[in-house]
Amino acid sequence: FSGIQVVKGDLISAPAVVGAPMGILALLAAISATTWSYDGMGAVCYMTGEIKEPKKTMPKALIISVLLIIVLYTALSTVITGLTPIGDLASSDAPVALAVSKIPGIGGAASNLVAVMAIIVIIGSLSSCIMFQPRMEYAMAKDGLFFKSFAKVHPQWETPYFSILVQCAMGIILIFASNITELLGYFTLVALVKNFLTFGTIFIHRKKASYNPLWKAPAWRFMALMAMVTTGTLIVSTFLWAPIPGLVAAVVIIVTGLPVYHYWNKKSEQAIS
Repeated sequence: FSGIQVVKGDLISAPAVVGAPMGILALLAAISATTWSYDGMGAVCYMTGEIKEPKKTMPKALIISVLLIIVLYTALSTVITGLTPIGDLASSDAPVALAVSKIPGIGGAASNLVAVMAIIVIIGSLSSCIMFQPRMEYAMAKDGLFFKSFAKVHPQWETPYFSILVQCAMGIILIFASNITELLGYFTLVALVKNFLTFGTIFIHRKKASYNPLWKAPAWRFMALMAMVTTGTLIVSTFLWAPIPGLVAAVVIIVTGLPVYHYWNKKSEQAIS
């Protein structure tokens, strides 16, 4: 908030850096790269079964989180671009620290301050991932679509402890086996494909007689179609800034995902029959 007081309007309205990518494709690639920042808002939905009065709490949590993230991200972007010339930001390896150093009273302590803030953000993000991601494997295991071990629940805390441990181990392996940029590319493609397929299932479930949600959104066809078109566009845009991670993630999803799903689905049907 102290940075807002010293923002320079001429820097915010400054033209783009000479030679910088321009046009709709560059814009879409930039939007795609921010998927990680916004995808976590839906994570709270996976925790619904462990929340008191979810019918009242969930709508408030989703609406408030969206508004807060919009305000915070907009304010952060405005302050960063309003404190430092756009050319300096583009050429800097630590643009946020560079911008923070322009705030009176911070100066040389900017890098340490930003590092502490980054650690806090990463820990918070990691905490939310550890909380919601294991619930997906837990639910799949309960439905017979994954290994039964992932359905194990702690006798005292009633948490899917086995799934949590596996997620932590996988996270550690990925951190040491790759870098942040590649991990972001892998995650972005996987998250977008997951969202695209999820939106598509709405049309399938609506045709089933057993589908009876507590609340049906108005103009659902239009909203679901727009969500699929937007997400599909971002999937293509991901290959503009992360071609290799995007291609690897796409191949892994298609080559391994579909056969594995059909295997578990067939196994589940045989168990029921």
